[in-house]
Amino acid sequence: MIQELDDRWILGLRGSRVVAVGRAQDGPELVVTLADGTVLAVSGPVLLTDGPCSAPGAAALAVEESDRLVGATVLSAVAFRSGLLRFVFSTGHHLNVRGAEPGVTARVRQPEVFSWRCRRGVATMEIPGPEGAGH
Repeated sequence: MIQELDDRWILGLRGSRVVAVGRAQDGPELVVTLADGTVLAVSGPVLLTDGPCSAPGAAALAVEESDRLVGATVLSAVAFRSGLLRFVFSTGHHLNVRGAEPGVTARVRQPEVFSWRCRRGVATMEIPGPEGAGH
């Protein structure tokens, strides 16, 4: 269930387990797949930290280390209208994407539930069905 606020959408992915992390075959895109079918795909810089990125001593990890997320569960997933995307995992890892940065494209899609996309700092949310029309 998506909760819409003035500046963000809370994606309702709490408890979803990460089943795969990798790169798209046709490019440098990071792809994170959850057990419920949700797919997060990012082309461009991704900030993966062990702990919140704003916390003193938070360690940035290379995207190549993102396989540490496999088996983790989502504690929080928030997509902002500004293009910022933030996922927090049960392992203590935080994944942040700044969609307003040049060259960044981010997508989070749960089939038949929602599709959020950000390109050039413009974020859109699509929710199928009569309740979601017009987002």
